[in-house]
Amino acid sequence: MGGTGRKKLEKRIKDGSINEQSIWRYIREKNSAEPYMLCRTAVIDCTREYTYGQMFTEWEHYARAFSALGMTGSNGSRVAVAGTVSAEPLFSFYGLNMTGAEVSMFSYPDFLPGGMWKTMAEKERITDLIISDIMVSPDTWPDIKKTADELGMRNVILVHSKLGGPSTGPAELVYNEFNYHALRRLPDTVFMDDMIRRYAAAPISYGAGDPDHLALITHTSGTTKGTRKPLPYKERSVNTVATNYTGGFHSMLYGTKHTGQVRITPSFDFSSFLCMCGVVNAYFSEGQTVVLTFFGFMHPKFVRAVGYYGINVLFTSGFMIDSWMDRTDTGDIDFSPVIVFGCGGSYMPPDKVRKYTEFIKSRGFRGEIIRGYGMSETGGAELYVPPGCMDDILGYPVNADDYRILDSGDGRFYSPDEGPRTGVMYAASDSLCMNELDSETLFEFTEIDGRDFLCSNDLVRVNGDGSLSYAGRTDRYFVNNDGVRFEAGLVETEVSRQPGISMCAVVPVLDKRIHDTVPVLYVTADAGEDDPAETVRIALRNVFIEDGLMAKSILPSQFVLADDIPCNSNGKIDIYRITRDRLKGEAYNVGIVSEGGAAADISCEPAERTESIKAGALPEGMGAGSALGLFELFNS
Repeated sequence: MGGTGRKKLEKRIKDGSINEQSIWRYIREKNSAEPYMLCRTAVIDCTREYTYGQMFTEWEHYARAFSALGMTGSNGSRVAVAGTVSAEPLFSFYGLNMTGAEVSMFSYPDFLPGGMWKTMAEKERITDLIISDIMVSPDTWPDIKKTADELGMRNVILVHSKLGGPSTGPAELVYNEFNYHALRRLPDTVFMDDMIRRYAAAPISYGAGDPDHLALITHTSGTTKGTRKPLPYKERSVNTVATNYTGGFHSMLYGTKHTGQVRITPSFDFSSFLCMCGVVNAYFSEGQTVVLTFFGFMHPKFVRAVGYYGINVLFTSGFMIDSWMDRTDTGDIDFSPVIVFGCGGSYMPPDKVRKYTEFIKSRGFRGEIIRGYGMSETGGAELYVPPGCMDDILGYPVNADDYRILDSGDGRFYSPDEGPRTGVMYAASDSLCMNELDSETLFEFTEIDGRDFLCSNDLVRVNGDGSLSYAGRTDRYFVNNDGVRFEAGLVETEVSRQPGISMCAVVPVLDKRIHDTVPVLYVTADAGEDDPAETVRIALRNVFIEDGLMAKSILPSQFVLADDIPCNSNGKIDIYRITRDRLKGEAYNVGIVSEGGAAADISCEPAERTESIKAGALPEGMGAGSALGLFELFNS
């Protein structure tokens, strides 16, 4: 500390001017103030390690090739990077950012059967494609190349990633290398390592460095208008997220006695805001070490990387922990290196937090789970639950000025510090993403007190201590032929709070007998429940009869004991898949039992067993027939 470079850096961070540049320059400036900083480890990728100095050199290698191929801002390039969680796709992003090209991050599931990459590429006007070779096979390559040609793409480049580490078995290693050499034998494939060698001496065509330049498009896990919703971010917004993260990062480590670099592994893939901006870019900005595990959480043995690499900080979601708990081979999992364990992405009842805490502590974790709530669209502006707190809350606002509550009584907006109330939560930040892409409005902002706020569609209660409690989703409803509005999100919240209920979702189902849409509750009971149907019946009785929390007119007509409730990659219930595919499970018709003209109980009678695919937490296509299905078969 104290050097001229360090003082200059601290001044630019304090006055905010450091955010006013390209992302790659921002990261390099924050890690080059003093010579020793370039020697710290930036990336561990399976068996490879890169210092910050080496990583910056790699960015330049990629940028030279991209410049020679015309993948630049001056050429109007918008490049889709469809990569595994490995170094090559990551270096591709920063290399493209150097040349000023816009980058849209696609995901592995987008290229699986039923994936949406073609529609996404067309709607987002993708000019070039960079894709990990393990996401392609000799059989699928012709279709990818044909689609790229039809869309007028200039370049389709394959990147080859090297495998290794505890999440990798012999099947992955064999498949990866066999597939790589099979693709190289095709006459029209182009590989990134060849381009880097060919254009090693090419000059870099640098981007303008305009902080208002569209730099990065991440995607939500849900769908809108037939594709995954894009979230476009300016250079300034991505940098601001990283700058704001500094205070939160140090507060999480406060009291842990940890010194030196932190090691974090992205739980999700590069297409998510949390991974690309909230983890990778933010931790690079702090000079920390990012450990890449190829497929991230989608790999069945992802969790084994934690102890192997000595991961200090791990951000995950409840459904991922559920998947770990369902496995029979987690007895030797080591969470002892972890000092910060964050869990969020959706509402999490205290009983689940206790269950998750017990699981990870039994495997060496010595702290408390940190819960939080944030929105990708706002650049992660968040609510924070202190470690060890078991109150049934979403959290406390980090900054009350970034939140407003639309009171359900008088229709006015209030700050959370203006006292208890119930209403819809709106959020703002200085790192909002753009709400338009190519003149198409993606979502609407609401101007409140002179600032743009985004409606979260979460109904919350402001408590006396300033914390916010979750009351349900306001955008999860449907109306039947009689005009009855079924508040699906609110019903899900109250039922999920009941004892013995693991997860549930209310979806509209067309009943052909009455030609009307009826609410069906898909539900999973906690493991060990002797009579899960009775557990659900009692839960419905508590919500609709005993406690009177919901109007009886919106009681689900049926519930189905599903084997599992499908979640998307952020751990939120995947309503699209539930609506499309009736899940396998025992079905029960539900009714009101009256005594003396008053509702007294809930009845449930067995109905026909529903028949369809078994639900699963992984994205569609990640099972049999996919690369991961093959890996699981040979490495179980």
